[in-house]
Amino acid sequence: MGPSSRRFVGGLIRLGLAALAVVLVVGYFTRRVRRDEPIHVQREAPATETLAPGDLRIYSADSTVDLVLSGDHILAGLSPKTIAKVKLKLDSSAARDTGGLGGSIGKLVKNSVAGAIGTHASYPLSEIRDIRFDGDQIVVDWKSGKHGELFGNTKVNGENISSSFRPDDAQRFVEAVRARMGLPAAR
Repeated sequence: MGPSSRRFVGGLIRLGLAALAVVLVVGYFTRRVRRDEPIHVQREAPATETLAPGDLRIYSADSTVDLVLSGDHILAGLSPKTIAKVKLKLDSSAARDTGGLGGSIGKLVKNSVAGAIGTHASYPLSEIRDIRFDGDQIVVDWKSGKHGELFGNTKVNGENISSSFRPDDAQRFVEAVRARMGLPAAR
């Protein structure tokens, strides 16, 4: 097989691996998200300095996750600090990649992960009937009749994300969402 044929085959393998990576990521998020909640994804949350009056961003107690009220959506995902940390680790490990097929695969996977790491789940306020801080969790009642924790049973570092926000921050966030929706203050 000549050099041009090997490059062509290598290109096809990279394309196939990229498609596989996308399928795996989409499949993972599809399984992790309950299908009864109206969820969308957004590539990145707005920067704090671009939030409009009345918008709000809170962070989990360990700053790994953020929750953003932006316009008529609630966005949930990894915090900018965590995203930067992961991208730095990916960049430093990419520098150690060797050539050949293994190096190409590694770079492809790392680039795919780096491109998707800032993705946030986006919940439209129009689909929420009520939101409250109950115990130590933010609970949502959807217009579809379902209700539950905003993050479901998703865990980071073994801790339920819904319980990872400081109570005063969570209550402030709930009040901001309720105000944006025109609901009275929670009792």
